[in-house]
Amino acid sequence: MTLALVAAIVLLVFLIRAIFGFGDALAGMPLLVLLIGVHQAAPLMAMLALVMAAMILLKNLKTVRWDFSLRLIFPALAGIPVGLYYLTLIDERIVNAVLAAFIIIFSAARLVKTIRQINPPGLVTAAVGFVSGVLGGAYNTSGPPVIMFLSAKGMSPQAFRSTLQSFFFSTGAAIVAGHALWGNITTEVLNYFWVGLPAVIIAFVAGEKLLHRFDANRFYRWVYALLIAIGAALLVKALY
Repeated sequence: MTLALVAAIVLLVFLIRAIFGFGDALAGMPLLVLLIGVHQAAPLMAMLALVMAAMILLKNLKTVRWDFSLRLIFPALAGIPVGLYYLTLIDERIVNAVLAAFIIIFSAARLVKTIRQINPPGLVTAAVGFVSGVLGGAYNTSGPPVIMFLSAKGMSPQAFRSTLQSFFFSTGAAIVAGHALWGNITTEVLNYFWVGLPAVIIAFVAGEKLLHRFDANRFYRWVYALLIAIGAALLVKALY
């Protein structure tokens, strides 16, 4: 029964990831933690997310905006150890509350079009990547800054999704390697992984087909709605 529930959860949350390029952790982690515990859920989600990122990336390499991607990835990789170092020195509740407020305000402003397309200099792009790496190393929340940044660049849905996967694949590989080095990828985790893998593949195939049903305006409305949900979840986590 547990294996079937794990497969069902993975299928649902990774279908969201397959369409929009993110969002699997928002619902997936809390549900899997309740079902199998955090010590199994964390490495399992990291491994499955890496597989999904690789599939989307390989299928859509031609649409990746490497000019943005590489300027985000390298600073993020530099920021991860900084985040790990400062993990115990910064109050996670304060970080989550500030990040949640910023995400919600930004996403709501984009939905009502009070913030237009942004074209910041290269140093700002690098700063976004570095901050994402720090947040990923400290609190496993590297996604929101990069998602917000890329969503405001005026890319097509395909380019946004594939460029985001190039970032997630690079940082995700580092996270999975960390789990492996710390001995978190146990036989039990691998059993869950093999159960979840077919669900991820099915979600990927379905997501590739469903993505084409979204025009740019509709796609980004969903992106900002998902970001607001992430911000709300971070705010609840900060408060409780």
